[in-house]
Amino acid sequence: MDEDQSEYMCCFLSKEKRMVVFELSRKTVVVELQMKTKLNFWRYLPPELHGSDLTFLLITPIGGFHWKPLNESPRPRQVWKRGSELASKKILAYEEGGSNGEKGTNARSTVALVTASSVASGSPVEAYCISLDGQNTILPISHNIMGTALYHPLSSVPSPTHFLPLLVTVVDEQSQFILCVECLTDGDGNSCLGQGNILASVVLDINDEDSVESFEPPPMSMGSSPEALCCCRDGFIVAIIRRLSLVFVYDFSNGDLAHVGKCRLNQYIVDAAIREGDAHNGADFVELVMLVSENEDPKDGRIASIKIGRTSRRSIQ
Repeated sequence: MDEDQSEYMCCFLSKEKRMVVFELSRKTVVVELQMKTKLNFWRYLPPELHGSDLTFLLITPIGGFHWKPLNESPRPRQVWKRGSELASKKILAYEEGGSNGEKGTNARSTVALVTASSVASGSPVEAYCISLDGQNTILPISHNIMGTALYHPLSSVPSPTHFLPLLVTVVDEQSQFILCVECLTDGDGNSCLGQGNILASVVLDINDEDSVESFEPPPMSMGSSPEALCCCRDGFIVAIIRRLSLVFVYDFSNGDLAHVGKCRLNQYIVDAAIREGDAHNGADFVELVMLVSENEDPKDGRIASIKIGRTSRRSIQ
């Protein structure tokens, strides 16, 4: 939705190799993009990352491109190259974070987080951070990770300033699932992206369940990787173990991982996202929205929602 309250929907027509953007209220096609190469992955990027512009991320065998279909010159612009680390890898997830410190239409994110794996079934999940400053620094985070996400430090919200996001990971160490929050660094000041100190970590407590039942994933075109999902919003960090149907919520607003709550949905968790509550209705919570698979019919699913209280920062419902 843009500043004129117009809503848009983007579709990829795979047989025609064509991206189409629709304006929903008028039911009209706004712009089309004919792909001249294979499209491996695409997703919508939050408008605050790019000066409130409608922006899509397109990943091809060459690399990542930003496409702003409503601009006067909507041609996709390459922002990073795959390099040898990501060549021929299957892209599983993508997000951007940080800020270049600029305002308005010049605002840009500083780091991309790519989750990928080899095309062979059962391959471990890998994570890479890529600098978006034109240097194309590709930083390997892990070659065997359960899940990962970028975290926006609350202290960076009040005024525009250049900053790097924090990195959230879930790793399996000797059958213990560990949630970590760590820094990313500018290295020696020459745009060299690096990993910094671990700020906080906690073992996800899955052993206090009476029986840790595992739920089989439904058939999915993208496969069942990664094993964990991480969602961050307004100081909260959520870790989801998809097969175990476990959701862990932590408050990182004070710099440590304070436990807020845990719940079990008893269904395989297909996907999840976190968003602000309805501010127009005075909502004082953030909402975790999940797509879960029906146990009786794996081809069917339903939407589940968890509200996380912002005032007390110690409640979920």
